[in-house]
Amino acid sequence: MKAAYHYSPDFLHIAVVGSSGGGKSSFINAVRGLSNNDPIAAPTGIVETTDAVTRYTDPCQDSKIFWYDVPGAGTPNMPDWQYFNNLGLYIFDCIIVLIDNRFSDSDLAILQACEQFTNIEVFIVRSKSDQHINNMVLDRMPRGFDPFHADDESRSRFQQVKSEIRREFIDKTYQNVQTNLESNNIPPKRVYIVCKDAVHAIWNNSPSPMAIDEEELQNDVAEYVRRRLHRNVQN
Repeated sequence: MKAAYHYSPDFLHIAVVGSSGGGKSSFINAVRGLSNNDPIAAPTGIVETTDAVTRYTDPCQDSKIFWYDVPGAGTPNMPDWQYFNNLGLYIFDCIIVLIDNRFSDSDLAILQACEQFTNIEVFIVRSKSDQHINNMVLDRMPRGFDPFHADDESRSRFQQVKSEIRREFIDKTYQNVQTNLESNNIPPKRVYIVCKDAVHAIWNNSPSPMAIDEEELQNDVAEYVRRRLHRNVQN
């Protein structure tokens, strides 16, 4: 598997995994500082667009990272119990488990498998936060509400509801992840709530009004990379 994925001990190899349609390719583009329509971006689409593990370089100068876009788990072609071993996920230095609307059996199977390998760093990332929050807000607004053609009072109400929903979404996501980990005998882990546009902005050193945990994720991944590379040099 190391030969198949061109593994090199002088670099770090980060795999982005998760259920089909969870936004893995868009996330990889964002952390590479690219938009989805960039010529060197990973292909994206409404349906699963990745049918084989695909490696992407990090465009940052002197970067020691390779990003890997991994086909979606939980499909007929790749059942949960085969996913980790058949795709050789055990060779990666770091695995980012991208969850979308809920924790799936596939996500839990990946995390449970990762627990068997102490050399693998794991990050749990909740994607598409902007989409989920906006959908929840619109569900609470009167039928037919259009934020682009609303009067001042309705727009003010919309912003108030959005602030409340955002806080609720964050709290429930943190709670849900820890509950699922605990009920499946997986040690507690931080979950990072992100959306691709805010990830793209933060990775390009720009502020974003949609940001939640994007900056913390960037800092923690950077710290992991620094620590791991330092250890590799010592060894």
